Amino acid sequence: MNLYTLLPDKEISALKREYRTRLFIVFLFFVSCGIFLGILSLVPAYILSYTQEEAALLEVQKFEKGRQDRGTDVVLAELASTTAVINRIKAHEDQTLFSNILTRVLIHKPSRVSLISFYMTKAPAPEGGVSPGTNVVVQGSALTRDSLVDFKKRLEGDVSISNIELPLSDLAKSKDIVFSVRFIIQN
Repeated sequence: MNLYTLLPDKEISALKREYRTRLFIVFLFFVSCGIFLGILSLVPAYILSYTQEEAALLEVQKFEKGRQDRGTDVVLAELASTTAVINRIKAHEDQTLFSNILTRVLIHKPSRVSLISFYMTKAPAPEGGVSPGTNVVVQGSALTRDSLVDFKKRLEGDVSISNIELPLSDLAKSKDIVFSVRFIIQN
């Protein structure tokens, strides 16, 4: 009900609707132009980052090739292997080496005594104390009783060996004696 116009109300509402529609279309046109310009402005950044990525990949490939040419991979592999061995040795530092005990026993073995087997266990430590050493059981055969007694006396003469046990039943025979001797050896 506009007093200054000669158009009927129906025509005025149709013109308002058409005006709003055209205004909305112009708004959408500007929004789409803004989106298009935004995308267009990102293209140089995309091209720049793509070329920088390619350059970085080429540098990495050159570095890898140079490292392989210099033999760095072999050195790194050997270093890793050595580190693994060192870590295994550190983990078992407090363990007694079988070869040390075997050598110590073989020093005292007479020629007429043959050793067949060794059995070792860590001697239990008393409460709050340090382990007294390693329990060792040596089995073998002696040609004569005298050679077996000589072996026992040699073991007794070693200050690092204690608690030597040779059963009397092993001394019952005079020849071809199969024996088993027990003792504790200090680490």
